[in-house]
Parts: sequence; structure tokens; C-alpha cells
Amino acid sequence: MKKIVLGMVCGLLAVANVQAETEHHSELATHQGVYFEPKIMMTLGEEVAHGESKLQGDAGCGLGFDLGYSFNEYVALEVDGTYSVADVTEKKTGEADVSDQASFYSYGINGVLTYPLSHHFILLGKVGYGYEHEDLGDLEIKGSEHGATWAAGVEYSFSEHVELSLEYEGADIRSVRGDSLQLGMIYKF
Repeated sequence: MKKIVLGMVCGLLAVANVQAETEHHSELATHQGVYFEPKIMMTLGEEVAHGESKLQGDAGCGLGFDLGYSFNEYVALEVDGTYSVADVTEKKTGEADVSDQASFYSYGINGVLTYPLSHHFILLGKVGYGYEHEDLGDLEIKGSEHGATWAAGVEYSFSEHVELSLEYEGADIRSVRGDSLQLGMIYKF
């Protein structure tokens, strides 16, 4: 899996060299340098097997950030982190369901591709590798997973230094947290 992610990042950098020579579609989208993006998020929850029981994660909420570097208007590299909470129910055959609030911490690294559609709108795609730790409270279940991550979304440029982003993020990490919707404000330095 690590070789696949490394290959994707190298491919992103190769695309950057080809597209850097093309005409800019949006002066607002043109940026080279550091950016920071605080985010709010909604996790969608998922059901996963755990031994002889099933764990059902409800929708939850959280906060996150991206810290990145744009090589040009098409390619960036970033690190990210999130913290979220959601209710989780453990279901065992013949026993009463048990629920508690769970905490999820994640961080990772992403290669980012952007493509300006107009003066204000930009398509966004990400591939990367992430790590997640979960603590399911009174269910006394803790664990960590890692794996490939991806995201797709759109950005809206207000100015040369501020953009709004909306992303759908998924991963091959099997967790009751599930995928997420993220809304962020990008500050370009």
C-alpha cells in the first residue's frame, strides 16, 4: 500500500511539471506557498464487525486542519489532523445493546490536485495515507488503524488569500467513524 501511495504522489508531481507550463485559468487560484485550513466536519458513521458483536457508529461531529504547501495552482502537499466524537452502539446476539460516546483522532499526509474551473471555482482531489486512533469509551474498545485516504470536493475563492472548501473524505480504514463531510476556510500565506 505504501508503494502505491508513493507512486501516486510521484505521479502528482509529474502532472505538476506538465501543467505548470499551461495558461492559468484563474488569477485567484494561482498560489505558490504555505496555506492553512481549519475545518468543521460531520462523520457519517459505519457498522463494523468486532469479534462476535457488531459496532454501529452514528453520525458525529469534529474539528480538523490541513497545513500544506502549494507548488503551483494545480499541485500541493499537505499534512492533516482531525478530532471527532460520535455515539457508538455495540450489538451482541441475545444481549441488550450498549452505547457510549467515542473519540476519534486521525492524521495523515496527502497529495492534492486542484483544477480551476472559473475565476472563483476550483475542483479538488486528494490521495494520501492516514492513521486513526479510536477510543470507544465505556465499551472498553481502543484501537488504531492506518491506510489509504482520498477526498474530492470544490473550493470557492473569495480573494487571492482566502477560499472556502467543501470535501467528501473516505479511506480504506475500517472504522465506526466512517467517511466524512468537511467544510473549511483556506488561508494562503
